[in-house]
Amino acid sequence: MHFFQVIAMLLTSSVSAALAIAHVGKKGNTHAGWLPICGQVPKFCDHVTGALVAGFAAAIIYLILIFCPLYSAQSPLYL
Repeated sequence: MHFFQVIAMLLTSSVSAALAIAHVGKKGNTHAGWLPICGQVPKFCDHVTGALVAGFAAAIIYLILIFCPLYSAQSPLYL
């Protein structure tokens, strides 16, 4: 397994975990008996939203960083 694949999996799993917690915090879970907490603890939802924004930004920046060397390595072939 390559290093880039490991980093991509870690980024994907962290963003998906933050998204799952954000959904439970906003909507709750009736099967588990968890109530939505965003109305009572808005600072928690602000922190989770910040984590989601940072995670998506990191994933996009990582994609750009991966594709830049690929493009520069391929560009002499296209001239």
